[in-house]
Amino acid sequence: MRWEHLTGGTFEQAVRDAQGVCIIPVGVIEYHGPHLPLGTDMMACQELACAAAEREAAIVFPPYYFGVNTETKHYPGGIVIKDRLLFELLENVCEEVSRNGLKKIVLLSGHGGNRFFLPLFVQLALDKGRDYTPYYVSGYQVDPEFFRKIVETELHGHACECETSVMLYHFPQLVRMDLLDKERSWPPHGRLSHLPDVYTPADWYANYPEHCAGDPRPATAEKGKALFETRVMALARLLGEIKKDAAAPRIYAEFGERIYRR
Repeated sequence: MRWEHLTGGTFEQAVRDAQGVCIIPVGVIEYHGPHLPLGTDMMACQELACAAAEREAAIVFPPYYFGVNTETKHYPGGIVIKDRLLFELLENVCEEVSRNGLKKIVLLSGHGGNRFFLPLFVQLALDKGRDYTPYYVSGYQVDPEFFRKIVETELHGHACECETSVMLYHFPQLVRMDLLDKERSWPPHGRLSHLPDVYTPADWYANYPEHCAGDPRPATAEKGKALFETRVMALARLLGEIKKDAAAPRIYAEFGERIYRR
């Protein structure tokens, strides 16, 4: 159930049908090579959320483009949100989702750059005493053995065979394979390989200054369909588990009572 498609007369029943579960697919607007749309992460994540919500009822929030993508500022088309606003905006949205009766909020990441932001957002909720429970979920859940059977290339990360295949499946009219250099892929540069256990501001840029990782040339819509369908099944199963979960909200409330002596 897409939030923006519901009417005022159907919304409350939709909340009941979803058992109070809302998915916020979190993506970005950023460069995805010369061949993929700037909204790739958000578009693919939204498709995933909506398909999973058809199997396991949930309300899917409208496209949320405001994730972390500072590392794309050297390419055109990206929209970068300031750090404090990132947190404030998502907190505001979650409060509004909760006010509308959805107390289990699944933050579904469709963008690798959210891998620190969204878990930190969830962690920081611990002492805020919210009346909702956030659940962070990666949108890239695929069994490794199944993944290896589908794809041909070894390196994946950005605008690669995997991501391009998914977009060819969903939005073939927006994918420009003709703009790719037929003789070239995007391997890591390894400029910080001497610091394997250290994280620095330019880690991603040091490896992938062209903001692409992998080789999209073997991508096909058939591969994209297979990858998408297995992700949908995995997310639908997880939504079912979240619906049944009573422990996370209870423990969250218990912690709040102890720190605030309620």
